[in-house]
Amino acid sequence: MKSISHAGRGIAVLFVLILTFGMIHTPIQAKSKGYVFKYKKASVTMHSKAKKLIKKAGKPLATKVKKSCAYKGKDRTYKYKDFILYTYSHTEDGDEFVNGITFLTSNVSTPQGIKIGSTLDQMIKKYGKVKDKFGVYTYKKGKTKLQIEVTDDVVSNIRYIPTKA
Repeated sequence: MKSISHAGRGIAVLFVLILTFGMIHTPIQAKSKGYVFKYKKASVTMHSKAKKLIKKAGKPLATKVKKSCAYKGKDRTYKYKDFILYTYSHTEDGDEFVNGITFLTSNVSTPQGIKIGSTLDQMIKKYGKVKDKFGVYTYKKGKTKLQIEVTDDVVSNIRYIPTKA
């Protein structure tokens, strides 16, 4: 009888060890990085690498490069037909990270389908009601502020703005 009890305890200890070590290796869901911008199958969030989006967007209409005041790298502005992409790098030749996106046309939309020309009611249905400041509605999620400007009950501007990295 003792050998069965001893074997039972051994199985219980083994079970506890499996659960304990299994939990250590279980991935913890990452905290939301914020609102996502999607363009031609490239998805970015604020402070994520910009390389894939830059490649998918193609040749910009204009590019501005200036020395960063926050890092030892450069700040860049890429103007495309449908949006403007703002990036930063930590070092002179380092990776570029997304530092903002501004919509220019109704050819781009948020993943929730809101674009320039959408109605105030459509926006509220997708994002909820928040207090506006002079026609600008600001939604916060993770490391992003999504600012949607509304003029005469129609979306007139959309911006993705980063919060602290």
